[in-house]
Amino acid sequence: MAANNKKCWSVDLRVQSSEELLTWCLDREGVDRMLVVVRSPRELERLPARLFGTNVLEDFAASAWPGTELIGHSARVFVVKFDQSIAEVILRTQPDLRKWLHASNPPLPEDICLFDSNADSPTLITVSHEELCWIIAERKPKLAGIRETSVRVEELFWEGQYFCRPWTKGK
Repeated sequence: MAANNKKCWSVDLRVQSSEELLTWCLDREGVDRMLVVVRSPRELERLPARLFGTNVLEDFAASAWPGTELIGHSARVFVVKFDQSIAEVILRTQPDLRKWLHASNPPLPEDICLFDSNADSPTLITVSHEELCWIIAERKPKLAGIRETSVRVEELFWEGQYFCRPWTKGK
């Protein structure tokens, strides 16, 4: 389905359980990929592999990813094969998606984004340090804490591989 047929819904993560949200993404939307981000310091770049093992498919430097745009610097984006076992890792590690932060104890990758690898838009976008979360869907999900937002779908991601803008020094 084209992204222009979809709407953006804000998710209140204080109300909506992460378990139910991740299950909805898997069962209703068929997500099979996840992005997580490590901004700094560089020694934290090993976190995704420690958490998600061989499900980490690739990583790259980006200046923008769903929900976030950096000016003058980059972060490392990790692409992870997402399935029920990875959802369980997330819930076991830290069940509150708002707390997936580098400043958490223990430190965690940030900005979980879920999508179907064949889709033209992400399904779930989080900006952890701002405690923001959106769902992009055709119809309002029957989940707690969901409300329509004025944010337009096209404002939340980039036209590029994995909805990211690769890092180019000087841009």
